Amino acid sequence: MTEKGLRERRQRPRVLVIDDEPSVVATLRRILGKRFDVVGMQSGREALALLGSDDAFDLVLCDLMMPDLTGMELYDQVALSHPELLPRFVFVTGGGTTLRAREFLAHVPGPRIDKPFLPEQILGLAEQLLTTPGLLNL
Repeated sequence: MTEKGLRERRQRPRVLVIDDEPSVVATLRRILGKRFDVVGMQSGREALALLGSDDAFDLVLCDLMMPDLTGMELYDQVALSHPELLPRFVFVTGGGTTLRAREFLAHVPGPRIDKPFLPEQILGLAEQLLTTPGLLNL
């Protein structure tokens, strides 16, 4: 890649996608990849480890229910280590959530995306959040 290409790539907003379903990660990468730099993780624990060394994300799309570390648990851990990222979280959920998950979503600020979603919903929300000054406390 040319130096100009690398410079332009670094200037694009970065989005972290966390979902235990590989097809969801791939779909979100495809939808967002033309306008944003997308990093995909299939594990809450892996995402937490990544955030320990690289927290330069403008938006975090996180599945709510994952087997190894739920989105709720990840959010709580990020609150301790990188609280500045919390306003950048958008939870993605497939429904069928637990009482705890419903209570969590009721108290956590920010938007939520329900599966199944349309590409236009994801792209529109990402663009709105990343282009509206102060919306994500950047």
